Amino acid sequence: MELKDKIQICKVVAQAILADTQITDSERELLEKLMDRYELSDENKKEVLSRNLEDDPGLMAEEITGFESKNELLVELAMAVAVDGEISPPERELLDRVAEVLDVSKVELELLLGAAIS
Repeated sequence: MELKDKIQICKVVAQAILADTQITDSERELLEKLMDRYELSDENKKEVLSRNLEDDPGLMAEEITGFESKNELLVELAMAVAVDGEISPPERELLDRVAEVLDVSKVELELLLGAAIS
């Protein structure tokens, strides 16, 4: 997977974590582990964390080019919003927006969310 896709995935996940304006320790830890798994440099991590809250996660998702990267984005998003045990309306809106941009059906999205919550 290309570095730019890894960074974009982390940016969208960070946006999802902030969607409900509450950042839990488990959400913070999930993002840190994701950035470490992708072996992002400190500079790349700063780029991920210094985003604009008004960024459109759908547009951010469109910038991801690889098929594998797009699939991974959906899995990581589902895990991020489910990590605290509930999916808030803003988190759900963000998920729906990204799924729409990536042409993922509501059924597929529900399956991902179900797997992430269980």
